[in-house]
Amino acid sequence: MNFKAIAALSSLLALTAQVACTSPSKSNPTPGDSADTQKAGAPVTVNAKLAEDQAQVSVRFDAPATDVQVSISGVDGLAVRSAATPVTGGSFVQDAVSEFDVEFTPGEGQSHLVVTVTGDFRGTHLSRVFSFAVGTPTAAQQKTEGTTVTGDDGQPIKVLPSSNAE
Repeated sequence: MNFKAIAALSSLLALTAQVACTSPSKSNPTPGDSADTQKAGAPVTVNAKLAEDQAQVSVRFDAPATDVQVSISGVDGLAVRSAATPVTGGSFVQDAVSEFDVEFTPGEGQSHLVVTVTGDFRGTHLSRVFSFAVGTPTAAQQKTEGTTVTGDDGQPIKVLPSSNAE
């Protein structure tokens, strides 16, 4: 092997090592990053207009998507009466909006309507979960153990003690 080939090979190896150690996206952004602060997950926005026993849900796709599934479920006693999967195998262009009505029976006090969007976005399989509070918490729900803090969106978050304390 001649000297030029060795020099080219060592330069190529140095370049591939540098590229292999460089990620095209930040997997752990720091709080002070000026980049978009949107949570990691499917690039969608979900809104729900809630009524006593129904909701009008809209899903906006911020990127093209294929093989999309939208699932609806309930937490804390909420039971979904309409289709649990209103979208299966859907394809959407960027900025497309899918809307559907959801009928449910709320749980006692405060329960939650949960919307999960899963699909392939620009070649990557991603999902995102959204939760919408329905009703008013009962006295028992307000008195659970733990500390209440306020989240970035202004919603209260209950921090519970670990169940496997030593």
